[in-house]
Amino acid sequence: MAHGLCLENLKIMIYITISSVLLILFIQSLHRKIPSISIEEFYVNTLNNTATGNTTATPTTKNTTIYFDLKLDNHNPVGVYYRPMNLTFSYFPNKTTNSSIPLAVYTLRGFHQDHHKEKHVRDTVMTGGMMVQPGGGSVVVMRVDLVGRVKFKSIAQWKRSVVVGIDVEVDEFTGEKLKKNSIKLIPSGAAQVVDWIICLPAPAVTLLILTCSFNLMFL
Repeated sequence: MAHGLCLENLKIMIYITISSVLLILFIQSLHRKIPSISIEEFYVNTLNNTATGNTTATPTTKNTTIYFDLKLDNHNPVGVYYRPMNLTFSYFPNKTTNSSIPLAVYTLRGFHQDHHKEKHVRDTVMTGGMMVQPGGGSVVVMRVDLVGRVKFKSIAQWKRSVVVGIDVEVDEFTGEKLKKNSIKLIPSGAAQVVDWIICLPAPAVTLLILTCSFNLMFL
């Protein structure tokens, strides 16, 4: 009788342990969000007519680079590992269509970011000789897309896909973005579907395996 009671108590403890671990992992997952990514500065050199003084210059006489300041802000209570990500630049030559022309791809190297920290990536990217042409108005619409993956540093190391982008309005005569404040990149395309995978560290996996094994033994 006492032996059977001990087995029942052990089974109850195992169930409580498994439920507690799963509950903790679930609660932790609710607080994981993709870091906020925004454009702080944006400058298209070929559109700066005040600097060149020549609107008919060829790509060989103009600096066909795009300068950007990208801010990555981790609001999560845990650190984040960024895998290498691709930052794609393009623009819309015709405002009446949705067809864009690719200009350049910039690769961000992987790095770690502590919780509640921000990082600025300030650099230039070559457009391969292609010039951004004025659209006959006062605004040229550029497109910036970012694709990659992040992993959260926690007991349950959740992985999330990052697919964000935004249209950036650039002054046709100065080459600078019109909006003075930062421009936040928003989910686009496949990012509308949440993609997350749980990867438990070795100790947690071992604990779950042992508890499940004991549970099976005493069924």
